[in-house]
Amino acid sequence: MRVGFYYHQVPRLPRDHARNNPYGAILAEGLERLGVEVEFVDDFSAAFLYRNRGHLDVLHHHWPHHDYYDDDAGVMRQQMRAFVYSMELARELGYKLVWTAHNTYPHNRRHQAIDHECRLEICRLATAIIAHCDVAASNVRTIFKRTRNLFVIPHPHFIGIYPDTVTREQARAALGVPSTAFAYGFFGGLLPYKGLENLMERFRRLPGDDSWLLIAGGNARQPEFREAIRRRAAQHPRIVLRAYDRAPSSDIALIMRAADVITLPFVDTMTSGSLILALSWGKPVIAPALGCLPATVLPAAGKLFDPSADDPLYAAMLEARELDLAAASSAALASVRRFDWDEIAAATLRAYEA
Repeated sequence: MRVGFYYHQVPRLPRDHARNNPYGAILAEGLERLGVEVEFVDDFSAAFLYRNRGHLDVLHHHWPHHDYYDDDAGVMRQQMRAFVYSMELARELGYKLVWTAHNTYPHNRRHQAIDHECRLEICRLATAIIAHCDVAASNVRTIFKRTRNLFVIPHPHFIGIYPDTVTREQARAALGVPSTAFAYGFFGGLLPYKGLENLMERFRRLPGDDSWLLIAGGNARQPEFREAIRRRAAQHPRIVLRAYDRAPSSDIALIMRAADVITLPFVDTMTSGSLILALSWGKPVIAPALGCLPATVLPAAGKLFDPSADDPLYAAMLEARELDLAAASSAALASVRRFDWDEIAAATLRAYEA
């Protein structure tokens, strides 16, 4: 079987590359161990589909909005219709189409009605849909009316993917954090839906002066938002912010080793690679009980809060100070060790064969 992998990283990047989300590369490696030929592609034109008929069997899309998104609604709708035409043509030519619904809708998009229309079309035309948990699968059924060949395949772990290059003491020294402090960490995109403003505001209210907040992440597309976060962080002496267009992977080790807990106060989420990353480093997490997160995090591995409760993030941050960090670290690793790459690859192959 030969698969065209639409991961929007062409050429294919090594799993530990600084610009890479390793999910795609590691899933491809697992599929290749099963005899599947995986080719990372970014062309979905009619010419490409005619040229590769008989060469590629399956076309696997991950984030299809990258193929049609535009700030202008008129242009976006035109590009979306062209994308749907390519899907229809692909089915006519005998390709299988697979979509992994990482999220119900794309984050930070202005024209959700167009995204909704496109997802309805994807669910009409795809031979198989992959969701990461039962909640995500339920959304596909109820919102997009897709019930057949719907596979629930968890997001696998990131254990051992990134170099573990520093000790706790070295990481804290590099970030200027006292060894005796209690440190809340954040690593990921500096994006509006991540809830960073709320995180910094709640951090300011914590009692005492031994708490630190360590943030590293990137946002190349919204430099004005990134600068607003930078200005807000600069107002507090115990907030350490490392902001980039794209955060280097070396910052992962700094944050994960220096922090006692990782705090991910999402406004909205379904599946979170940042959460999987934190658990894979054995870090307890603070996050809302949204989407796939409750199915991912074991009860002892941190604090999942009800976002509808009264000031839930602040309460969870206070409660995290009482965690048995060693036990919570073990529970964090146990949370994600359940999601083995080879098992996920085998389940993905079954979806391809549907």
